Formats: sequence, C-alpha cells, structure tokens
Amino acid sequence: MTLLDRITPALRSALFPLGMLMVALSTVFVFSGDRGYFYRGINHNWASSQHLAIAVNLSLEHGFQRFERRAIDGDGATRYQTYNRFPIGGYAAMKLATLPFGGSPSAQLYAARILMLLFFTGAAVLAYLSLCRLTSSRWIALTATLLAFSSYYLLYYNDMTANEGIPDFFGVMLTFHGMVVFVQEGRFRQLLVKACIALLLGWHVFALLLPFVIFGLTRDLLRARSASAASPPLPRYVKAKQAAVALLRSRYLLLGIAALGFGLAVLAFNFTMDYIALEGERPLTELPSFQSMLSRTSLDQGVVQASWPWADFLEGQFYRIFRLFIPYALLSVVGAAEGPSWLPGSVAFVLGGGLSAASLIGSMFVRPRILFATLASFGFFWALPMRNTTELHHYETIYYIGLPLVFFTIVLLLGMRLIRRDAVIAAATVAALLLFGVSSFLMSRVGYSAESAQAARAAEQDLLTIRELTAGEFVTVGDLIGIRKTFFRPAGHGLSYYLNLALMNSEYPPPAGRKFIVTRHRVDTDALLTPQNQYLFLYDAPGLLASYRSAYPSLVSTEPLASEDFDVHLVDRTVYYLREPCEHEDTRSTFFLHVFPEDKNDLPYHRREHGFDNLDFVFTDLGLLFDGKCMLRVDLPQFDIAGLRTGRLEGGGAAWSTAYVVQGTKLISEYESIVSTEPVARSEFDLYFDGDKLHYVKQQCGDANTHVPFFLHVFPEDIDDLPDERKQYGFDNLDFGFDVHGVLFDGKCAAAVSLPQYGIARIITGQFDGTDRIWEVEIDQEARE
Repeated sequence: MTLLDRITPALRSALFPLGMLMVALSTVFVFSGDRGYFYRGINHNWASSQHLAIAVNLSLEHGFQRFERRAIDGDGATRYQTYNRFPIGGYAAMKLATLPFGGSPSAQLYAARILMLLFFTGAAVLAYLSLCRLTSSRWIALTATLLAFSSYYLLYYNDMTANEGIPDFFGVMLTFHGMVVFVQEGRFRQLLVKACIALLLGWHVFALLLPFVIFGLTRDLLRARSASAASPPLPRYVKAKQAAVALLRSRYLLLGIAALGFGLAVLAFNFTMDYIALEGERPLTELPSFQSMLSRTSLDQGVVQASWPWADFLEGQFYRIFRLFIPYALLSVVGAAEGPSWLPGSVAFVLGGGLSAASLIGSMFVRPRILFATLASFGFFWALPMRNTTELHHYETIYYIGLPLVFFTIVLLLGMRLIRRDAVIAAATVAALLLFGVSSFLMSRVGYSAESAQAARAAEQDLLTIRELTAGEFVTVGDLIGIRKTFFRPAGHGLSYYLNLALMNSEYPPPAGRKFIVTRHRVDTDALLTPQNQYLFLYDAPGLLASYRSAYPSLVSTEPLASEDFDVHLVDRTVYYLREPCEHEDTRSTFFLHVFPEDKNDLPYHRREHGFDNLDFVFTDLGLLFDGKCMLRVDLPQFDIAGLRTGRLEGGGAAWSTAYVVQGTKLISEYESIVSTEPVARSEFDLYFDGDKLHYVKQQCGDANTHVPFFLHVFPEDIDDLPDERKQYGFDNLDFGFDVHGVLFDGKCAAAVSLPQYGIARIITGQFDGTDRIWEVEIDQEARE
C-alpha cells in the first residue's frame, strides 16, 4: 500500500485546496524577478529604505538602538537619528534575515524582500485557515482569500521592507486566527500568545483587539442580564453586582487588559531607547516617539495634516476601499491600475461606502457574529483615530482587508444556497486562481525597468568602492536629502539605503581633520578618488581645498555671469560660485542649476520629459569655506549645452536667478546666413531650417517678445519613434524658454532648437502665456523640404 493510499479521503480533500493556495501564492516569488536592487514608487522607496537601514543597524554594539544613520558632531560625539516608534520584533526579523549577507547590500535587500513575501504568504494562509473554521468550507475560504489578496494594495506593498507594513499585517492575521480558535474552542492562552507576538511586530493589532473586546464584553453583559431575568426576583443592586462580577470575570476584559499592559511595556521600552539615545537631554513629551504618537493620532494640532477635512478624508478612504475590492488584473483591463483617482469623488464615495456598508451589515447576519463583525470593522478602528497616517500613507489601505474577506465570503455563501453548489465552487475557484496569478504577474512589471536595475547595480558598486577606499575613516556626506531625491527613479531606493547603512554623516561645518567628502556631483580634479564611479563620488578633502585655492586668483580677475550674493563664473565647462566675505550662515543655501541640452536625447532617460538636467545642490555638497570666502565648483555634463539657468533658493522661492545662453555667440554669428534664405513660415517670429535645427528669428525684437514661453510639438512619421512617455500624446514636446535657448542683440532675436533624428511628419510651434496661444504656425513635411 502506497503512502497516498494511506491518506484518508478527508485529509486529501483538506490538503488539495491548501496546496492550490500555496501554488497561487508562490507566484509572488516566481514573478519577483530582478528586484534585489529595486522597489516600486516613492512611498515604497522611502519606507523600505528607512526601515531596512534601521533593521540592519540593529546590533548589540549600538545597544540595540533603532536608528537610520549616525553622525559625528563638531565635538566629535556620535549622534543617532533614532526611529524607535514601532516595536522591535519586525526589525529583529529583518536583521536575522540579512545577517548572513553583510558584505553585499543588494543581497540584504533581496533577503529582506523575500522575508516580506513570506510574511505576506503567512498572512494569506492564516486568513484561509480562519475562514475554513468560520465557513466549514475550504473552497469558500480559498476563493475569498485569493480574491481579497489579489488587490492592488496587497500586491503592490507585499515586499515593502517596513515594520508597519507586511510584518504588522501578518501579526493582525495571526491574532485573528487566535480569536477564531478562542471563540470556537475556548483556547485563551493561545490567543494571548498570538496577540503578544503581534504587538512585537506592530501597533495595528490594537485596532483588531478593540472591537473584539467591545463586542465580547457587550455579549457577556447581555448574557448576564438574560440569566438574571430568568432567575427568581432579586433586588436591583444584587442584579447590578452580578452583572459587574460577570464583566470582571470576562476573558474579553482580561484579554484587553493583558494586551494593553504588554503594549505599554513595549512603548515604555521605545521611550527608554529614545531617552538613552538623546542622553537624557529631553523630557518625555519631547521624545521623537512621543511626538510621533501625537502627530499620528492628530492630537498635535501643530501638525499640518491634522486639518484634513473629514469629508475629503472619507472620500479618499472609500475610493481606496473600492479599489481594494477589485483584483489588480481587472483594474488593469479598465486602465485604472495606477495613477490618480479614475472615478469622480462622489462616485467613489458611493461605491466604496456601499461595499463597506454591505460588508459591515452582512457581518451581523452570519455566525459567529462577533468574529465577522470584528473582521469587517477593525480597519475603521485604526483609520479614523489615525487619520494623519492613513491619509498620507496609501499602504495603510491593506488594513481594510477584513471588508473584502467578509464580503466575498458572504457572497459565496449566498451563491451556494441559491445556485448549484458544484457550479458555484468550480467557477469561483477557477476565477480566483486566474485573477490572483494574472494580478501577481502584472504587478511584477509595475515600476520596473532595465535602466533602473542597471543604475542601482552601479550605485551599489559606487558604495562598495568608497567603503574600500575609506577603510572605516570618517566620511562627510554633502547633501544626503538631495542624493535621495535624485536617485529615487534612476537607482530605485537602493542608494538611499546604502547611504543610511554605510556612511558617517556630519553636521556642517564638519569637525577639523576630516579626510573625505562624498557627493553626487562629479568634479574632475586630482582630489577625485573615484573617477570610475557613476553616481556617488569620493573626494580627498585637503586636495579639494588646494584646487580651490589655486583657481581663486583667475576667477576674481574675470567678469562673472551674474553678481548677486554669490558671483557665478563659467570657465570652459565648469561653473564656479564665489562669495567674499563669507561666514557659515551664508553656506546654508540651496542652489538650483538647470542645464538645457541642444538635443534632449542627450539627457539621462529620467530627465528627458523635463527637458533639462537638474544639478541642484546645497553648498555642503562640494563647497568650502576658507580664508574668509565661500567657493564651490560644479562641472557641467559632456553633451552639447544650449543654456543654463541657476540661482539660489530661499524661503520656498528663488532669492535670485540668472540664465545664460551657452550658444549665444554662435547664434549671432549664424544670424546673417540664416536670414539670407527663405523662411518656412512667418508669424511673430520667422522660422528657418538649418540641418536638424529649427531657428526662430525676429528683426525688431525686445524683452516683451522673449519673456513668453515657446511651445514646440514635433509629430513623427512613425509613432514608435517617440519616447514611451510621449506615445499617448502622439507628439514630442520640445517646449522651451528664450532665456536659455535664444539671444537678444542689436534689437534682434535669434533662437535655435535641435529637432529629433527620426522622420518628422509635421511641427506645430508658437508662444503661449499659460492660458492662450499668442501665435501658432504649423509646418508640414512638404514645407520643410
């Protein structure tokens, strides 16, 4: 007799749907692909980068402090940027998963992602096991679970390495399973243990425990009153005493007290860690953990988000709930898989609110009501008091999971009663399996590109090179925030994580004796130690200072492009910023530097839609204060440059700005030869073709003619020649400003823009003032030829 023959039919029946569930869930691993370096979207990036760095930094050496990064201040003391807002359990799990891969940041990223997918799989299995017990049907449990877990939010955030995401979600599902076992079998200790495990992973379990305790106490009280009514007549005070005793003996009350006590102990541990990290310099109410608690619960009225109008908040929540009910594959079919709201707010409010109401009301008509009502409602017990968090963080939508689980379960139960049982089970199961598999596959392609993965690999190699050269020495990072923002798209979240993990960051001005500077700007001097790097560059600080001192005399002997609070000099392909006299307060500025190419295809792929390369920087990137003067150097890209726009930002706006046309001299020299030919079109400006350039010329011209932006739309002969981001519009957008593409001289205007290299069917160009087109001409292929 074989092993299969020994397995009872009942056992085989139990294993088969569970096996189908595991096969379906395995697709999230199979389709994960080349994402050891990569995450999806800004929220995904930020949370994953931040929380994974906290987890990897967790160690006995640092007293198990949870910190994003550490810095050395001017006195040489180590300062931690702590993040003790969440329980330590999720971070400890990520630490253990990444521990074997300390020499490879990308391997740590991948290990952490796999751990998150395991948490996601575990949560789905727990939901399935809970529904099996509640419905006594493995097929209903399988179908409802797959439909609920195939939504955009669950599949999008299932690998986000954030403590408050999937690990916390797993804890909630674990606790709910404990509740089911407790209600059905009375196993209270198991429920307590599962609740405590969940509280070590995150705070969301309180939203599940609160309605369960309230509903349970209400039921115990009603039962006590019924028993009292059936007993012989007793004085009122005796009946009240009996009701009070029944409540005090209720295990629901004991569960609430035990969970609250354990949670407060975890919170006290977090406060203590913050207090130690800050060396007792702040009172309890000023600790980061305490302030976070106030802001998340809207108790801190100084927080801007606390002013969210309730109508707008609920509209947004119901829109997300509506999307939570729809498998991602179906959203893709109707073209609403990503992006902003694709439904009018009122429609989304009605649909999402209607589905929520159906789930909440329906939960009161299936037994055991206490469990279905808890499952359907717990998302609101978190979202409403924590509206600052739920409004800003879309991943909080996963905690409404009880609504679709209850809704699909009730629909399937009704379907089995009203329609032939076998037909309902077969059709629903096959549909759920297909929808989950297709949704998982489609989600695996969201936000991914080969260019991003390649850039992230290069960023990792940059970091490893820097770590090898510095050999544990102190490193100053010029602009950590700027680096993060710059590389969210081209390098995924990896670079931000690498910086948090590996580099020591200093307050500015740095302590004396620093040896190295790291920045995202490349400057070709002898001080550059990593010329082979692509994104992060390491400089020898003393060598950089020497190069600035040697360049200073020639700069002050030439006329600057602009002379504001900083003088701007252009020497060959290098921009210098100089100020004297200068003090530390003058170095806190943020500068913008926008470089406009002659051909936008020369730009990095993620900048082409903007039309210029963004070299914005803070002074601490590569700026030095020496001998009473401030000086900074930025090298320009190697492509042909049409113009520059630069200035300093202050108070949310530009304190000053200047534009410079790099090709201005060339445009003036070409003017006479251009106007000697016949223009292809005439309007406010005469238009000429010269090779692959379109020239704009005006004989009698002034500032009034040049301050208005120009639009230039190029329609290709073959739509496939367009960049992917422009195909939906059908034309290439080469809009430009005259200040960086044209020159005004002797009362004349001349500007030129390079056209794409593909075959051009027609061109529409002119000027617009933001609302109306001042003039417009169309040039077809025949006119051009």
